[in-house]
This record gives sequence, C-alpha cells and structure tokens, in this order.
Amino acid sequence: MKNYRMNAVMAGVLYFLGTVFGVASTVVGGEVISSIVTNKPLSGMDLLDLVASNSFQITGGSFLILMMGISLVAMTIFLYPIFKKDSEVLATGMLLFRGALEGAYYFISTLGFLILVLLANEYVVTGADSTPLQSMGNVIYQFQSQIGSVGTIFFLIGATCLYISFYRTRLIPRWLSVWGLIGVVPYMTYALLHFFHINIGLGFYLQMVLAPQEMVMALWLIIKGFDHAAINKLMAERCYS
Repeated sequence: MKNYRMNAVMAGVLYFLGTVFGVASTVVGGEVISSIVTNKPLSGMDLLDLVASNSFQITGGSFLILMMGISLVAMTIFLYPIFKKDSEVLATGMLLFRGALEGAYYFISTLGFLILVLLANEYVVTGADSTPLQSMGNVIYQFQSQIGSVGTIFFLIGATCLYISFYRTRLIPRWLSVWGLIGVVPYMTYALLHFFHINIGLGFYLQMVLAPQEMVMALWLIIKGFDHAAINKLMAERCYS
C-alpha cells in the first residue's frame, strides 16, 4: 500500500525552505523590507532615497519573498492528495488559503517592492521635482505594511485547515497538531491588531508560539514522514466509503 513518503518529505522540505527564504528576505532586503516584516514602519527619513541607495538589497529580498511564496504554495500541493481522502472541504480550504491566496499575497508583495525600487530610481533622476513620486512611494510602502496583515490572516485560516486535517488523520503526532492550533490563536490576535493599526508591543511573542512549531513539523515530515498506521487506516476508510 502506498505510504506517501515522497509527499511527506517534499512537504517538509518546502515548508523548511519557505521559512528559510522568509528569514533570509529580511536579512538580505535590509531595513526597508525588515521594517515591513517586523511591523516597525520607517519614519523621519527620505524613503525613496533610502530605497534607491539599497535597491540591490531590496531586489534580492524581493526575489527571496517570491521564492518563499512558491515553496509554501507547492507544499500544499503535496499535502492535498492525502488530506482530501479524509475531508475534501478541509483539504480545499488549505489549498485555497495556504496555497492560492497566501501565494497571491507573496506575489503582490514582491511586485510592490520592485515598484518601490523603480520609483526610487526615477526619484533620483528627477531630484527636487519629485514630490508626486515621494507621495506614491509612501503610499506603496504603507500598502505593503497593510497587506501584510491580510496575508497573515489568509495564512492562519489555511494553517487551521491544515492542522485540523493532521489532527483528524493522525499522520503526525497529535501533540504537533494541537501545538499548531494553539499557536494560531495568538498569531491571529497579532494579525488583527496589525490590521487595525494597534501596536501593544507584543507582536514578536504572539508569533513565537506558532513559529517554532512549523520548523519542528517540517523536520518531523522530512525525518519521520507520515505515520504508516494512520496512512493504512485512511486508505482503508477511503476504500469502504
């Protein structure tokens, strides 16, 4: 009977790579990208001048954001065939929110940073007569910050579908699934506070319940794969349904 070992390993590898690309994007992208990711907007400086002087870094960070999106979207494709054997509704929810919608967010975010670089380069050329470009740059920068909370909400809805599917199927230990479900709650609190521009200074801690769980789960999938007994039970139930 098929054990879906490749699906587990690929899902784990893509999950791991997505996280690595995401962290790397904030390092490579410098203070402009990291200010958006950490929800600490820049102020009191000429934004476009800063972007222009760091255009190569921001372009590199944008590429890593795109790679993160591709990795995480591809991850859902490897999990969907197994999850749909238990619940097509949950599997589709994961594919829609953790795949299509979250992926669209990363794509839009990448384009936003690249447009910001183009505006900054034009700003350097036009110099003192660039007030409209400054306004456009500030709007795009603020848009990047605001869309981040929307992307996070998409991610968390999809993650909830994923963890419920893992809990129901027992493909990984239930303590890992419960950890994920618990972590969604403070992370969603952070996303909603960010959406309504409320900063209580606890954003990092609200995210840290879920962040390590995702890395542990990724490594579990790579090293241990899916539980064979759970796979066999899932296949048997599918045959008799």
